[in-house]
Amino acid sequence: MCFSAAASFTAAAIIGGVGAATLAQKPKAKDLAFAAIPVIFAAHQAIEGAIWMTLHHGGVPYALIVAYLMIAQVLWPSYIPLSVILMERGRRRPGLWVLLAAGLFVSGALALILVNHRYSVTAISDGLRYATDHEFEYRLLGLYLIATTAPLFLSRYRYVVAFGGATLLGAIVTVVAFYFAAASVWCFFSALASVLVFLHFRRNRRERPVSESSTNIEAA
Repeated sequence: MCFSAAASFTAAAIIGGVGAATLAQKPKAKDLAFAAIPVIFAAHQAIEGAIWMTLHHGGVPYALIVAYLMIAQVLWPSYIPLSVILMERGRRRPGLWVLLAAGLFVSGALALILVNHRYSVTAISDGLRYATDHEFEYRLLGLYLIATTAPLFLSRYRYVVAFGGATLLGAIVTVVAFYFAAASVWCFFSALASVLVFLHFRRNRRERPVSESSTNIEAA
């Protein structure tokens, strides 16, 4: 598999279209955070495309590296559990709050590392490796994985659970085959998997008129 500026920009365009189609499903206010996931992934891939382009033309502006890692390392551990909490109700919420607390801890820890340590980016084996002089603890990486995937498995919606499964599978493939460029490759796989977010909202929109009709009949 070859990753490049073209691959990143192509993914950005495709996932951007998926994001627009997702928002066109007119999700409810409480669902907007989850519905925005493909749009964020599209922007993320566009940033990496710019990194690829500048990497071979005089060096990467550090702001691009920070922007990419802010989304990859700082945003997702908190954003994923929060977006699921907003959609869910009932007995699932206590567990989701615990996962949000774990995600906030991970986001804070990785934000401190990003602020206090300078990162570099290099192309290696057709992937991008983001590196710093700080060695992450495996416990922190484990918490990151839990915070970004476990909330999806607690959802009552099948496509949200499927998104969690696809994201976890992407993590496993990344660790086995692309560990040298984990942040880059896993985010690429997860971006492609976010088409399941669109399928979730398309299914919800198709079922909504039936649900609303039943409510109106009961009210009458």
